[in-house]
Amino acid sequence: MIFGVGVDVLQQERIVRTYQRFGEHFVRRLLLPEERAQLAHTQRPERFLAMRFAAKEAVVKAMGTGFAHGMWIRDVGVVQNRWGKPEVVYSARGERMRRKLGIGAGHVTLTDEAGLIVAVAVLERATPKLAAARGAPKVTAKASASAARAATTRTAKPKQRRVVRR
Repeated sequence: MIFGVGVDVLQQERIVRTYQRFGEHFVRRLLLPEERAQLAHTQRPERFLAMRFAAKEAVVKAMGTGFAHGMWIRDVGVVQNRWGKPEVVYSARGERMRRKLGIGAGHVTLTDEAGLIVAVAVLERATPKLAAARGAPKVTAKASASAARAATTRTAKPKQRRVVRR
């Protein structure tokens, strides 16, 4: 089941100007260590930074937190696996927030065209099995059914009283 979807569109030129102005300071504030390691091997650092920035924005939008409410820019990141597929990663703090919100797997796709970077993130809800392993209360089918009945009785129309005339 989907937890959230986030999209970000960014003009690459904004990141190019920021990188030219702040250099390595910008890189340290933006990227997780795993991302910095991949940046060292890229041929187009400005494109790499712009794509990571857009991806981070898309992920926190999908989380519903933005870069506030417990998430910082270095609490989430995107690294490429050995096939080049981008994968969502979290810092220790970001991982705690992900679990607290009940988020499972994350997926992100990135593209660029004509100076625009587009990132789309889809976050899944954590499965009940994973939630139970983290100490969340286990919900059984019986408990779910009784909760559903309770919800429907609260929203049902009140019973009409019979008036007895004498």
